[in-house]
Amino acid sequence: MRIKLYQSRKEENVKFKLKKEFDLSIEIYISFSWENQIFGLFRKTLKPLYWCFNSFKRIMLNWILNIIWGDYNQKQLDKIKPLITAINHFYAELDSLSDEQIQAKTEEFRTRLQNGESLDDLLPEAFAVVKQACKRLVGTTCMVKGQEVVWNMIPYDVQLMGGIILHQGKIAEMKTGEGKTLVAVAPVYLNAISGKGVHVVTVNDYLASRDAEWMAYVYRRLGLTVGSVVKSTPLADRRNQYSADITYVENSELGFDYLRDNLVKTLGERNLTWRPLNYAIVDEIDSILIDEARTPLIISQPREEPTEKYSFYAQLVQALMPCSSKKKVSKGFIQEVLNDEYGVEHEEDGDYYIDEKTKTAQLSGKGISKLESLLKVENIYKDMGYGEIHHIENALKAKAVYIKDKDYIISNGEILIVDEHTGRTMPGRRFSEGLHQAIEAKEGVQIQRESQTMATITYQNFFKQYKKLSGMTGTASTEGEEFSKIYELEVVIIPTNRGIRRVDLNDKVYFDQKTKWKFVKEYIKFYHQMGQPILIGTADIATSEYVSRLLEREAIVHNVLNAKFHEQEANIVSRAGKYKSVVVATNMAGRGTDIKLEEGLNEKIAQNYVSYMLKVAKAWTQFTGKIYSEEEYSLIKNAFIHALDLEEGAGVLTTELQINGVSISAKLNTKRKQNTDPYATVFVKPLDASLQKDEEEKDLFFGLFILGTEKHESRRIDNQLRGRAGRQWDPGVSVFFVALDDGLMRKMGGEKIQALAGMLLSRSDLENLELTQSQFTKSITRSQKEIEGWYFGIRKHLFDYDSVVDKQRKRVYKLRDDILEAETDEAKRKEYVESFKEEFLTEAKNIVITQISNAEMTGQSVADLLIVLNKEFGLNMTQAEYDQIKNLTHEEIKALLMERFDRYFAKVFELISEELLFDVFRGVHLHFIDKLWVDHIDDMQNLREKVGLMSYAQLDPLVMYKKESFEKFQELMKNIINSTAGYLMRLDFEAIAGEAQASTSFSENDQENVMGILAGADLPQQKTQNTDARAKIFESQDDGEFEIFEVDDTPKTSPDTKVRPNDACPCGSGKKYKKCHGAN
Repeated sequence: MRIKLYQSRKEENVKFKLKKEFDLSIEIYISFSWENQIFGLFRKTLKPLYWCFNSFKRIMLNWILNIIWGDYNQKQLDKIKPLITAINHFYAELDSLSDEQIQAKTEEFRTRLQNGESLDDLLPEAFAVVKQACKRLVGTTCMVKGQEVVWNMIPYDVQLMGGIILHQGKIAEMKTGEGKTLVAVAPVYLNAISGKGVHVVTVNDYLASRDAEWMAYVYRRLGLTVGSVVKSTPLADRRNQYSADITYVENSELGFDYLRDNLVKTLGERNLTWRPLNYAIVDEIDSILIDEARTPLIISQPREEPTEKYSFYAQLVQALMPCSSKKKVSKGFIQEVLNDEYGVEHEEDGDYYIDEKTKTAQLSGKGISKLESLLKVENIYKDMGYGEIHHIENALKAKAVYIKDKDYIISNGEILIVDEHTGRTMPGRRFSEGLHQAIEAKEGVQIQRESQTMATITYQNFFKQYKKLSGMTGTASTEGEEFSKIYELEVVIIPTNRGIRRVDLNDKVYFDQKTKWKFVKEYIKFYHQMGQPILIGTADIATSEYVSRLLEREAIVHNVLNAKFHEQEANIVSRAGKYKSVVVATNMAGRGTDIKLEEGLNEKIAQNYVSYMLKVAKAWTQFTGKIYSEEEYSLIKNAFIHALDLEEGAGVLTTELQINGVSISAKLNTKRKQNTDPYATVFVKPLDASLQKDEEEKDLFFGLFILGTEKHESRRIDNQLRGRAGRQWDPGVSVFFVALDDGLMRKMGGEKIQALAGMLLSRSDLENLELTQSQFTKSITRSQKEIEGWYFGIRKHLFDYDSVVDKQRKRVYKLRDDILEAETDEAKRKEYVESFKEEFLTEAKNIVITQISNAEMTGQSVADLLIVLNKEFGLNMTQAEYDQIKNLTHEEIKALLMERFDRYFAKVFELISEELLFDVFRGVHLHFIDKLWVDHIDDMQNLREKVGLMSYAQLDPLVMYKKESFEKFQELMKNIINSTAGYLMRLDFEAIAGEAQASTSFSENDQENVMGILAGADLPQQKTQNTDARAKIFESQDDGEFEIFEVDDTPKTSPDTKVRPNDACPCGSGKKYKKCHGAN
């Protein structure tokens, strides 16, 4: 598209900004004088030459690099080809063995492994055994998820290649439909021989249970055990499942089981980590280690804090209106002067700004003033605090940024987060920092408690604990840099078993949503009429439901696949390749189910095309159809022979055929270079050209039609959708429809292109404008790369900070492990008791000495000091003893107490058995490790927020975080032993048999001032009121959109524990004790 403009010089800035933000090859020629016109002509002449030079330079450079280094991916494949040959050789030899002899190979491999051979040595034979087992299963009926499936799979060579890559601890990128489920079987079997356990990690429960049932027919035939862990697996049964040789497990459950194992009090309670993490194959690894890795896994317990404010804030923000533009950010003095913006104040026309890219909402100055008026405060920051501003902005985000049926859905009165990449709900996970509560208040559902983090870990640091890690997916190469830098995983692209015939068309770009949907509807109607199965990809639930309503109006039968109907997923996908099938899917990434085409489908489609072409020609319209492969050309040719009742072998399409008043001919494309170039063009027109009224041109596609209604921010997700078509040499087509006001396009500056196009073209032209040039697709791809880089930065940022905590986490968990292991190991128990006796006595003496020193420095008398010490540590002094020593000096009392201290504990340690003493030490020590570690997690989160401000002082926040976190961790380790020693000093060791664990209680923060302000606020009326009878919401101190897994682990108090004024009243009213029954 070339546009000439003759405008003032100031418009040249518009051109510069336009090309910078959208980077489209739209050339705008601006004329000021004849000199500029000559310059423009000169530039127009040289530009093609410049492009040619750059292209030649790039081609030559790539050619030279390939000569020197060659294709690295191909080299990796060439290295394993000899192994494939060896596998097939052993496979042929195994034909003569019986089933029992094949199964006995497993024990043979185990013996050879114990005798010094490595897994690499066993690989060719082990893979051959798996292939032989698969061959012998052919024709067997398998029960999988309650359905009968006939086994018909024997691994191809490319599948064996993928298996070798997995065994080597790399990522195998294999296209959809290449049988990745079977690919994993051989490396799983080989690594399971050692008896150390293998985990196959899936993206959802369905795949974990399905693959475990399905592939178990191979494993059990070879003498191995198989387990599976999904969300519904009882905790009591999980250890049994993880004890199997092979365990298929849903990814988040695996992480949560790891965290749970590090909260238990005995080794016997552990399910996952009772043995080291050995080897894992991650299915759809990009979905799990890239998309899921934005948020860490967290196990939490409810906080005890007031919650009424969330309902107030949800009602309060109804009075606030959004600004019409984004927040102005200073571009610097020079830039402002050049743009005549310096000193110009931008008037705020709303109360808050929205940033769609970062999903944030920020109050404007006008909005702050309005809130101060509504809340009747002079200064909202001073009177309410920054924390309350944070909650108000959360309410704004819930109102304006987080959209129902896109970011979350409501199911059974509960807010369920929707994974933006897979379109699935994530039960058990919650937004943190009060955001989930804000959304619950907005939707009027029961508001649940906010939680305190008990244990947390990122996906990155969890999976890096495996001794060997590998993965498989259809789209990993686009994230190769991240896999390499964070996980140290290499991506190897495995060739397909058969070629790919799918036609991937350039994106179709339209002026606005209305125009886009008009064309989408036309495409769907035509190809549905031809009988082609259509998979319509949408970016969110709201769009999928809009498409569903659109199809209903056209009376097109269809299925919807999104977070609301995920339970029917397998059934819907299994029918997606049938004649005239239409499926509307919210993001097909990670679905894990192949779409197989119905038998005879393409023949039916060809017959419908031919009937349509003949019908159009008889209506005096010339029809031109483009065919994209030789096989499809043959289908059309045979359909013409059948429709016109011609003899087999008739020269249809090879020469012009005139029959029944129409002319039929075809022209082959001899210059075809790629799948998107037509193989041939068919012409069907009236014989009498003078009667021709119109022309119609269509692409004649076969197989599954992939129709994307919007481009995703990630290329992987678009590629996953494309990959659903064209499996195993099947024909297929994919195309994406894009409007300039789509979410992605807005981030690319699409609104500015819209404004410019609106000035240049009439409305009627815009409504019929369809842009399919490759530069649009390339531009969108570049923008996707930039957004992917931005998300990578977020994940890398999370990883960098969690890596600091990870070192501390490992040390704390190692300390816990040492204590737990001592329970079953007598030597370790004895060592622990002896070392902890010494550590306890040293720390206890230091506590007493510090107390005496402080008393001496402050002038406290020995008499008063003894009263304090007796109260704090239970010295059990008689009145006579007190009267005797109260007149001693501080130094004398110190020496006396140390001597008495040694004598007392020497005596009681002799009276108490080692086992009982271990139980006491272990219970108290573990209690304070867990308690202080939880507090430390909060401290580290607060520190992370604090150091973020240090960049303003030209300091690296990460460096400062590392420095201060080290100091905090040193303080944590000291506090653990100090608190443990302090508690043990208060115990009555003579009655120790009846008490082995400390009891704890927590009090909530007093926020009466804030609630008082809210109670007097002038709140706007809200249509939907909160229905939560408890009217309680609990704040979170987590950072980012964390995954929250709620556990029933509320601290218990002993029956005789005194209720403190700020504790929750035991009556269950939810009020503080001092405001309820304690007020009397």
